[in-house]
Amino acid sequence: MKRLLCLLALACVLLPATAALAGDQKRQPLKLGEIEVKGEALHRNDIPTTVNVIGAEEFEDRLLLRTEDILLEVPGVELGNYNQGGVANVIKMRGFTSGAHGGDLAVYVDGIPLNEGESHADGYADINVLIPLEIQRLEVYKGPSSALFGNFARGGALAFYTRKRGQYNKLKLNYGSFHTVDLQGAFGVELAPGLYNHTTFQGARTDGYQEHSRWGRFNGATRFSWQAGDRLELSLALRAHSSDWDAPGYIPKYMFDSGSTNQAPNAENDGGKKTFFTQRLDVGYDLSPSLRLLAWVYSTQQDFTRFAKFGYDPGGQTERYYDRLVWGSGFSLNWDTRLAGRRLCAVAGAEYYHEDTKWKRWNTQDRVRLAQTQDRDFLITTTSLFFQGEYELSPWFRPTVGLRFDRFGGDYRNQDPGSQPYTHDMPHYQHLSPKLGFRSRLLPGLDFRASYCQGFALPKGEAKYQPELNVDPEVITQYEAGLTYTLGSRLWVDAAYFILDSSDEIQEYPPGSGKYQNLGETRRQGLELAARAYPVAGLELFGNLALLDSEVRKNADPTLEGKEVKGVPEHIFNLGLQYTSSVGLGGRVNWRQVGSYYIDTENTETYPGYDTVDLTLFYQRPLGQEGDRRLRVSFSVLNLLDEHYAQAVWKGYGTLNYALAWPRTFWLGVSIDW
Repeated sequence: MKRLLCLLALACVLLPATAALAGDQKRQPLKLGEIEVKGEALHRNDIPTTVNVIGAEEFEDRLLLRTEDILLEVPGVELGNYNQGGVANVIKMRGFTSGAHGGDLAVYVDGIPLNEGESHADGYADINVLIPLEIQRLEVYKGPSSALFGNFARGGALAFYTRKRGQYNKLKLNYGSFHTVDLQGAFGVELAPGLYNHTTFQGARTDGYQEHSRWGRFNGATRFSWQAGDRLELSLALRAHSSDWDAPGYIPKYMFDSGSTNQAPNAENDGGKKTFFTQRLDVGYDLSPSLRLLAWVYSTQQDFTRFAKFGYDPGGQTERYYDRLVWGSGFSLNWDTRLAGRRLCAVAGAEYYHEDTKWKRWNTQDRVRLAQTQDRDFLITTTSLFFQGEYELSPWFRPTVGLRFDRFGGDYRNQDPGSQPYTHDMPHYQHLSPKLGFRSRLLPGLDFRASYCQGFALPKGEAKYQPELNVDPEVITQYEAGLTYTLGSRLWVDAAYFILDSSDEIQEYPPGSGKYQNLGETRRQGLELAARAYPVAGLELFGNLALLDSEVRKNADPTLEGKEVKGVPEHIFNLGLQYTSSVGLGGRVNWRQVGSYYIDTENTETYPGYDTVDLTLFYQRPLGQEGDRRLRVSFSVLNLLDEHYAQAVWKGYGTLNYALAWPRTFWLGVSIDW
């Protein structure tokens, strides 16, 4: 706590002179005349919780080796980059440490959930299937704050929205260290009156920094939209992803300390491959000028194979294979109207989700199968009802009320070789999650927000299917208060304080018994500060700071009570500037610092964190008279000071284990809009 107070004092000194790319200040309500997804009628200025928004320009101009790298600019977010090719990285947010590689973060693209209920890890979400150039905006919801998202949204939610309007042609090429190439294209065209197409592609490959880390992938997405009349619009969206990679695995502490880039002793031919396809059909119908009905149906098909070895003794590699088939459907009513002369925005709807995962595992040696060990089939279904409404009663009081109900079912079939097959039906878990809050304009330019919301978590893995398991879903409760100050177009500052309490955590008790109870309690709390300023024409100063603290308050193992949650940095800090001259020359520099954190639950091992500095120099010029077309050429140096660090560190096999981050790298980029 002393370190937390010291960093808070530092923030109070630095923040007024810095700025943050925490989100898009000019959030505009979306008109009902365009087909989107559930909740698009909601007025973003009245959401009483922290929602960081990243716009299309940031995705276009940033050098992103992975799409999720853009999250490093969001206050309080850290990535655990495993550097294992097409394996999804972990995203840490608000004290939760298994987002995207586990179940702490809901991830959606145009309303399609990317989270996998039982593939690889509960809640696994592979953002590699998205193309940076296709993103119109990303909304980062902090905590379980929105009624639009249910399962896995306990640490927050990522809502990606792709381009759906406009005529454009965009190409972007980056070439850099270790023979890394990334080519992206995005094209929007009106095929006929009222008929539009938006197509995006990405081809990327790298030899990688570490031994045995080659990776190649291809992404493609297309969307057809048809304005069938004054009230009716239809759209069909298709997405494809293919990825093939070699994985270097992890290295022990002595190799990390020596700076070795080799694989660990007895490493095998780790790696994997994946194919991923989605299809989505949307229908939007305006029942009135202020009321729109949206309906959708979608499907996902996926094959994922991963060869992985953990530990450093000879042998031990396994092949993990997951074959997923998903379909879902839903509808929502979206209001944007006036009540008693005041604006009222609301969404109410229902959705159904059906996921079937075939799970197989083999013992292998250098990707050669030896013996099959697992053959399992998981079915999980979700039925959800949701409502969220925002009422601009007065500038002093703009309340939001939300409610979400989720009910789960399914079954689990175990046909492991050498064992007696059996089937378990999932108990019918359900949870009702309230979301309450308000905003208040205290002074011109000064807005206050406060909220209370709940989320939940189901038992993990096969445990959720145990017929004798008599537990309730874990309850995640967030309290948040925040202030936003805007001084014209010169200064924007935001501060948010949150408390996140997990209760009724499902834990094994007595330890080793195979029996589970609702026992644990954990508190996560923190302060997120962000700002950006424009002191002179062409100059932007930005910065953000998150101070994080956590405490295990109750646990089946009493020796863990009072300990901190492993993997939660004590602070995350960004500071930088960008300058663009009148002739188009410019540069951007960003310093990022991630504080120390515990690596194990007993809090005996610590990783000290790291500092990195990234630099980009660029030249851009408009093409044509309107200025909305341009040519941009850039030169970037990532990790300018050549920091030796890892974003993923864990304890096991008698040592600390590291996934190496890339050293100093150099990049050339060119992009053109015409």
